[in-house]
Amino acid sequence: MLTTSCTLVSDQPTDTLPVLATYLHTRLGTPPRPYAAVSFDVDDTLIDTSTSLAHGVRAGAQLAATLTSRVNASALTDAYHAAFDTHWRYPAAAGADGLQDLRRSVWRTALRNVGVTLATDGLDRLVHVCVTAQLAKITPDPELRGLLRALTDLAPVAVCSNGHRASIQRKLDKAALTEFVTAIICGPDSGLAKPDPGPFHACSRALNVDPSRFLHIGDNWHTDVEGALTAGMVPIWITRQPEATAPRPPSVPWYPTVTHAIRDLLQVLSPAPPERSRG
Repeated sequence: MLTTSCTLVSDQPTDTLPVLATYLHTRLGTPPRPYAAVSFDVDDTLIDTSTSLAHGVRAGAQLAATLTSRVNASALTDAYHAAFDTHWRYPAAAGADGLQDLRRSVWRTALRNVGVTLATDGLDRLVHVCVTAQLAKITPDPELRGLLRALTDLAPVAVCSNGHRASIQRKLDKAALTEFVTAIICGPDSGLAKPDPGPFHACSRALNVDPSRFLHIGDNWHTDVEGALTAGMVPIWITRQPEATAPRPPSVPWYPTVTHAIRDLLQVLSPAPPERSRG
């Protein structure tokens, strides 16, 4: 999980709680509870997909090197990541049933780019090994589980992802996060992908909360932050390098990790303790 601390850049103070409190007061009024709901992106927000995918790709490339001597595992790993960026840019366009075909396409392109062709059964072996190794790298994060458990006591939680439902569900299960999620909205189910407002509004309908009362937390500035704004929601950005995305509105709060964001959110959403009566 993304829990490593990071120094914040100068456009947001280290003390993030008052920044978030002011932001939510402006967007939601006071108090936000119980009128707010929260949706999360999954890949590289709730789950460190980049690390787990890299582990799976290395396993697949090593298998390919055993299938044919013409494969250099390191070169194939690089070729896979280049192909991944192209093929998975718009995963919702493949529809709900295209997950296996997409995975084959990435490996097929990567192999072609290193001068190798494998039959479908060989591609399926690479896909299976890659996915299995990737999922094995995903483990529950006790801190994140505890934070989400506390958050669901204050607001309903949904997942809003561009990934395929089968893949997202398996990742959530492996990370032991499914129990905290009321609704799982995946772009390929409808053929619409963030930043299109469709997936965000599907979250709103599923939780019966108006978009203006809905927070969305994600790592991608374009798909998550700009998409949530277009849908009329209230975004929070997860990033370690905010300066790499510009220009951007300085008013959107950002956090280096999702756990950091939830800790602040819990303090803002928690009801104030009752005042003591004077005797």
